[in-house]
Amino acid sequence: MMHLIGFIIQLAIAVFIIRFHANAYYLGDNPVVAKLNEFTNPLVLPFQRLIPSKRFDIASLIPALIIAVLAAFITARVAYHALIIGVNIFLLGTWLQVVFYAMLIVVIGSWLQADSRQPVMQIALACCEWLLAPIRQIIPSLGGLDFSPIAALFAIQFARQGLNWLTSQLLF
Repeated sequence: MMHLIGFIIQLAIAVFIIRFHANAYYLGDNPVVAKLNEFTNPLVLPFQRLIPSKRFDIASLIPALIIAVLAAFITARVAYHALIIGVNIFLLGTWLQVVFYAMLIVVIGSWLQADSRQPVMQIALACCEWLLAPIRQIIPSLGGLDFSPIAALFAIQFARQGLNWLTSQLLF
């Protein structure tokens, strides 16, 4: 039962993280992003009045933070002093999962030669391009093959293992 609750909490946080990335790349005309914005507006608009957005829609991350804090209070098994660190680790872990799955969508889409203008591909590219762009500067494509997603997937997996280790240190 706790796994299901944790999954639902991560899914709710992931929705706001995807909204953040999609709006950072100005995908408002994308029909999926338009529905996502419409669905999440009741929770985000009050914060947008307080924090006006320039390029990054920081207000869309505040509901994710609130959900993580409430989830930590409900399901907490850690001491109070580790609660803030635990919330940050949970948010970062969810963010890494979103980027990981977006990267898989991009890789599989490139294998299937999917059009990058498709709504889901646009969102996936928006979620992982911030990580791929610097890696592409370090690892150039060889003969038309882009190895930056492989390096990014290794980096994400390394970061997830580090978070798992940190979480295990907090719990024990």
